[in-house]
Amino acid sequence: MNFAQSILDLFSFAMQIAYDFLTKDMQQFAPHVARVMEVINNGLQAFSYALLVILTLWNVVKTTSSYTELKRPEVAVKLFIRFVLTKYAIGAAWSLVNNIFVISGALTSAVFRFSGMTDGNVWAGMTVPEFGDDGILGIISDVASFLNPLSQIPGLVLGLIGFIVAIVLSVTLILTVVGRFFKIYMYAALAPIPLSSFGSESTQSMGQNFLKAFVAISVEGLVIAIAMIVFAAYSEAPLITFDGLGVFQWVGNAAEEITYTFTLIFNMLILLVVVKGTDQSVHKIFGV
Repeated sequence: MNFAQSILDLFSFAMQIAYDFLTKDMQQFAPHVARVMEVINNGLQAFSYALLVILTLWNVVKTTSSYTELKRPEVAVKLFIRFVLTKYAIGAAWSLVNNIFVISGALTSAVFRFSGMTDGNVWAGMTVPEFGDDGILGIISDVASFLNPLSQIPGLVLGLIGFIVAIVLSVTLILTVVGRFFKIYMYAALAPIPLSSFGSESTQSMGQNFLKAFVAISVEGLVIAIAMIVFAAYSEAPLITFDGLGVFQWVGNAAEEITYTFTLIFNMLILLVVVKGTDQSVHKIFGV
């Protein structure tokens, strides 16, 4: 059995699913959920308008020390413009967050396109190199291998470890991509409330943090996409290999195949670390 190729095929399936999800917007991913979140967004607008009025009055109290100062044209105009722009942002909250996510999705699709990976089926094309006549771990299935039972142990152990790593990484990748959409929907539904905080200078940081956090979540997809592209190229010609160690030379013809499998598992673990750390990395970049 070709263990290395089977491991790669298992993970390629997860990569195809992740690719499909990363190139979808909120409407395409789950239309029913998007409609429900839009309804919630619209329902929260009335509350947000009321909150805007309260924050505007609070802003007047904080920025003006007397009624005479409020009558100054520049002060009145500034307060009026802030109120109008915030009211518009609340009314267009759903369109605002949806457009931000669409732009992020367009960047993700562009990254895939620039790399030449414009079809999810491209992941199915990832194959292991050929190693002589035996093939990857071919000695395990060869009748002659039974003459030396110990030669089967490294391949079987690495095959088992590889499948476990592939399963964990596949589940982690899919959960990360799907979980990102859950956060996107929740942020989109609640958008009018934090946007209303722009009605006052003393609370506008809440709205700024919300927008930065939403952009960060949207950009997570771009970082994951780049990680997937790097892994696809890296698996074909890994920079870090274990060929020179000679650890598996004692198994004979299967040494090169087993070494490649070990390298493949190592690379998948690196990708697992990168995917798990995407959330924290992106949030650090945006300072949220």
